[in-house]
Amino acid sequence: MTITASRAGLRAHLGRTLWLRSAYTLTALPAALASLTGAPMQASLAQRLLGVEPKRTGRFPTIVHALLSLPLNVVSLLLVGYAWSIVVLNLLYPGRWLIGMGGTLDDAWGGPTLAGAWAVHALGGLVMLALMPVILKALTALHTRLPVGVLGGTMGR
Repeated sequence: MTITASRAGLRAHLGRTLWLRSAYTLTALPAALASLTGAPMQASLAQRLLGVEPKRTGRFPTIVHALLSLPLNVVSLLLVGYAWSIVVLNLLYPGRWLIGMGGTLDDAWGGPTLAGAWAVHALGGLVMLALMPVILKALTALHTRLPVGVLGGTMGR
């Protein structure tokens, strides 16, 4: 029973919603820039990935929504991009040398052995991975309130 409950909790924690929210926060800025022309790119992205149902569509509300969301989109892209890079680079710590980020293990956290450095960095990557659903839920909550406030409609995931 405990194993089943923990698997279900892990699946919910790292499941489809996490990836949909990540996809939205990483693509919302380009969609908002495209929406400045009046094409409802960001509203349709929010509808597909976050489940937000906008009521009003039209050129003016779309442009207003795109303008108002630009600062949040920039912050979201930078924060989520940086957080995912922490997860990947720390979990795949030995791969840093393949992309030119290597160095000596003498001054690495957990060094002077590769196993110790990898263990310490992987722990940091796992902590950030555990925080990603919380970060993404907070950011997408802000992202879903904005189109509902500007365009009307109903909240999503």
